[in-house]
Amino acid sequence: MPDAISFARGAPCPEALSGDLIATVTAAALASDATRILSYGTGQGYPPLREVLAHEHGVHPDQVFVTNGSLQGYVFMLENLLSPGDLVAVESPTYDRALLQLQLHGMEILPLAMQSDGFDVDALAAACAAGRVPKLLYTIPNFQNPSGTTLSQEKRLALLELVDTYGFWVLEDDPYGKLRFEGDHIPGIFATYAGDKVMFTSSFSKTVAPGLRVGYIVTPKEVAATLAAAASRTYISPSLLSEAAIAQLVNDGHLEANIAHVTELMRERRDAMVAGLVHMPQGTVCTPPQGGFFMWAELPEGLSADALFAPAAAAGIAYVKGTDCFLEGGERTFRLAYSGVSPYEIAEGMERLGAVFSAALTS
Repeated sequence: MPDAISFARGAPCPEALSGDLIATVTAAALASDATRILSYGTGQGYPPLREVLAHEHGVHPDQVFVTNGSLQGYVFMLENLLSPGDLVAVESPTYDRALLQLQLHGMEILPLAMQSDGFDVDALAAACAAGRVPKLLYTIPNFQNPSGTTLSQEKRLALLELVDTYGFWVLEDDPYGKLRFEGDHIPGIFATYAGDKVMFTSSFSKTVAPGLRVGYIVTPKEVAATLAAAASRTYISPSLLSEAAIAQLVNDGHLEANIAHVTELMRERRDAMVAGLVHMPQGTVCTPPQGGFFMWAELPEGLSADALFAPAAAAGIAYVKGTDCFLEGGERTFRLAYSGVSPYEIAEGMERLGAVFSAALTS
């Protein structure tokens, strides 16, 4: 069997992980605050990091809840703010783990089709007008996982008009927004909205290192307190050492340069994967993303990414089946993560994958 090349996992490549930088900021954090860092802390997270994040988002530190990766905050929300049977609106396709958690928690799901400029806000408006108002909308507005699509400014403003009219919650999940290769920055949903119905979540997994497991969510104070209480019941105290390392990294001015470094690595890999599209069968549809970790593609009629998953694996190539990201359908779609592999591996992997797909088309 040929050497395995995985386009399945959305993780940073080894070159994006700076062990020396993490060692330096961790040592500095311990030198200045060892007793607090090495003791039990509060469920809400390391106070200096909460202050850093509060300053970035223009909120009070009591509105910031630091999490073990951003998915944990999402799960705590489902368990403490929602109830089984509540209607939750999601992009279609959406992040497979987020969709799975909705199913595991017994939520009713309202899928909103993705378009070239983000999810179908008109469909959400129609659902609300018909009485199907979601309790929560979950959205990844920038370089969405899995589609790579970005929600337009026009649609963001239209969404906020619906929030004002119908009063549902919005959770803006934005782990990729700072990794932009080209195009203009679009103001965030949370940053734009003056009310208290939009919450923001992100993590340092994509911009610094996933192994540190530092994410966060910004909410109204009472919601943050509820989530922190759930955390205290679950694991008593978070990992303050990782959180302190991130706080030190930001305060020492290293984050911006690290993001620029990671962005350039991801741009190089995106470009290599775009070049590799030449190996895909004629009729394959793919719009290269302007940032982030993922490329989304749809095979031509007659081919199924589900059916070709095993043949691709036999050729040493892994990808994420599109059906994992939809409530139903999507058999011709698949997600390719260029983030964790080298440009050479991408070139080799796209050639192999294209051969698998093309052989199926002609058989």
